[in-house]
Amino acid sequence: MPWHFLNPAFNQLTKFALPAEFREPIEAKYQLAFFRFSPLDGERYVLSNQAGEYLVLPRAVLASFVRHELSSTDPYYSRLRHRHFLFDASSNLGRALLANKVRTKAKRLENFTSLHIMVVSLRCEHSCPYCQVSRQSEDRSAFDMTEETAEKALALVFRSPSPSIKIEFQGDLAPLI
Repeated sequence: MPWHFLNPAFNQLTKFALPAEFREPIEAKYQLAFFRFSPLDGERYVLSNQAGEYLVLPRAVLASFVRHELSSTDPYYSRLRHRHFLFDASSNLGRALLANKVRTKAKRLENFTSLHIMVVSLRCEHSCPYCQVSRQSEDRSAFDMTEETAEKALALVFRSPSPSIKIEFQGDLAPLI
């Protein structure tokens, strides 16, 4: 069965393969984990996975790796195994560790955000260099947040799944009083 990673017409690697090609062939000593790759230059490719691990491989090593022809004595073999691009008989904790890394990386998405910034007015008495609020005259109430907008903003804040919420108000707070 030909490998779809090698495109003889263009003599280059492609980014797509059949799902069956990620399964371990009977004669193989290792199994490919899911990963992405992109050409870095004419002879090197960057591999990356969902855990944020990456590795730069020469084209020939990548081709050998996806064909399950990479020897366990090759220096790239242990790099690929330690960064969870392949699993073999010595990868006792490999899959669990990879899953834990992915879970940890995505954990911040679970609670979404706890910080909400509301700019209630674009007028202010001060000229702080870090603030986006401009010095508008006191009669420029057109730059103030309306009560209706404030209620909608608070409703959105309280829909957050985060266990703790922080609201930062910016601009002149007189419209709130």
